[in-house]
Amino acid sequence: FLPREEDPDLPTEEMTETAPREVSSLLNAYVGGGQLPGAYVGVIEKGKKSPKYQYSVGWENNDEKAFGKFGEKAIFRIFSMTKAIVSVCVMKLVEEKTLDLDSPISKYLKEFKKHPKVCVEGGEGEQRKFEEARQEITVRHLLTHTSGISYGFLPPADSYVHKCYRERKIASLDELFHHTSEELVKRIADCPLLFHPGEHYQYSMSTDVLGYLLEVILGKNLADILREMVFQPLGMNDTDFWVPKEKISRVRPAYAMNIGYVISPVKGHPSFGETETRGLGKAPVLASGGGGLFSTAEDYLKFMGMLLNEGTFNGAKILKSETVKQMVTKNQLPSSTIAESLFPGGYPALTGKGWCLLGTVLTEPSKAAGCSKASTGEYGWGGYASTYFQIDPVKGLGYIFMTQVLPSSNTSARSYKTQIYISLV
Repeated sequence: FLPREEDPDLPTEEMTETAPREVSSLLNAYVGGGQLPGAYVGVIEKGKKSPKYQYSVGWENNDEKAFGKFGEKAIFRIFSMTKAIVSVCVMKLVEEKTLDLDSPISKYLKEFKKHPKVCVEGGEGEQRKFEEARQEITVRHLLTHTSGISYGFLPPADSYVHKCYRERKIASLDELFHHTSEELVKRIADCPLLFHPGEHYQYSMSTDVLGYLLEVILGKNLADILREMVFQPLGMNDTDFWVPKEKISRVRPAYAMNIGYVISPVKGHPSFGETETRGLGKAPVLASGGGGLFSTAEDYLKFMGMLLNEGTFNGAKILKSETVKQMVTKNQLPSSTIAESLFPGGYPALTGKGWCLLGTVLTEPSKAAGCSKASTGEYGWGGYASTYFQIDPVKGLGYIFMTQVLPSSNTSARSYKTQIYISLV
């Protein structure tokens, strides 16, 4: 998607006076080279309400590539960046002693009353072997993705557990959104676990289970819970599981990354089906705690500001300071387990990182891609459309990168973050 010579349209850009040219040049190169349709990057500083730095670039009215003018009010599908918000709400209940981190979830969810089984050998028929789980799944296991639950589209694709997900139509994103939260959790609970809870890490539907857990405990739907606990107090007025008609024009189109790192519109793409239309003008069946929200950079920076300020932002107190520290300061994974276990052979974006109660946490900066100048303890996560956020509590800075390219690739986000460290820190 390089621009043709006759195209009159050029990337449109917005930036603050303090925007480092190294960052703007880098993003212009990604957009001009057809690897991104556009992007927004922003930096927030501890104790400040407005971004320290922001820059946006995107193609304006350029045939089918139209991405529109970016800015902090553009609406994005943030997918798994939803997880951090749900995790904050769960920790609010832990703070209030409504929930116990190490209590079995069977205490709250009838779907898990039956002691779980672990599939230890995935052969056919009688060759398949199961064991009683050595312990029940706890709230902590769900927060840290050590529950034994998985995602049906992640490796090992040939496992019996993933076969069960496919049979129950919860293996793909499109399938997930056609179930209510109760139906989804029941189908998850009907399947065996990939491993014994607490013994390994596997990125998973665990946060969808947490979303349903919140609904059961509070007797409300997840959208209302997040609105009351986070969105309204912080003024996140454009964040929800769906976009009303009057805001649809602000939603950025989704693109797919193809062979050769060339993007194309996601509409009609066999792998991403309903992504382009889901949640526009109508709420989907599932309010997915694991990946269902739409948001803006402006809104998510407020959420990040709350975390940077240890629970408070612009006069609104969401969590106690000690609760935020409990969430983000410690790698919760077993000593024998590293986040690279998500993919056979490792995964560069997770090298040098563990997992806290909110997302990844940086344990070895020298080994982590794009993090050589970051601080130990930096934390955050990203989304399936290549959105990304990180918070460095030592430097007192938060970073956000917003685009819409599926599946997730944070190469450009890590590159821009490195440039920000060089330019601003």
